[in-house]
Amino acid sequence: MKANQTITDIIMNTYLFTWRWWLGVSMLIIPWVIWVIFRKKESSSRFIHAAFILIIMTLFLDLIGVLNGYWVYPIKIFPPAIVFFPFQISVLPVLLMFFLQIKPTISPYIKALIFGFILAYICMPIMKTLHFYKPIHWKYTYSFIILIVIYLVAHWFGRASNFEEINKGNEQVKMIKSESLRIFRRSKAR
Repeated sequence: MKANQTITDIIMNTYLFTWRWWLGVSMLIIPWVIWVIFRKKESSSRFIHAAFILIIMTLFLDLIGVLNGYWVYPIKIFPPAIVFFPFQISVLPVLLMFFLQIKPTISPYIKALIFGFILAYICMPIMKTLHFYKPIHWKYTYSFIILIVIYLVAHWFGRASNFEEINKGNEQVKMIKSESLRIFRRSKAR
């Protein structure tokens, strides 16, 4: 308990409200604002579903990595957190949703390679340079491979046809209700 309070005090006095903290907050908010503006509205549920799957997987794996000492996050947006939330719950899922939305006919394997490359070899080194991320016993190539798998799993969930089946079911219910109402009105008129 005292250790947590000490860490919180250090965070509050060291980097809370610094430019890095504000950049982290921006990373948390701006990607979602961009997505709301540029998303394909009729597929929003599908994209959110895939993004939620990605968030669960990345937070779980990130927590395992931090707890096993593979990397640390020197800057935190929320003092008690041990992971860097803006990356897992904003940057990654929004990038995934745009990848799913743009050029949907391109092979998911090609998109997974591009997704993994951008995040592992461009975003993560930038985060390291900005002191948001510090790998200890970890290589970017490990992240590249994991991100490819995560993309493919999220892509599969995002492409599931369950969304259409639910909508078809709703249309059938509406048809049955309107038919029942028509029969009721006809019998009442007699």
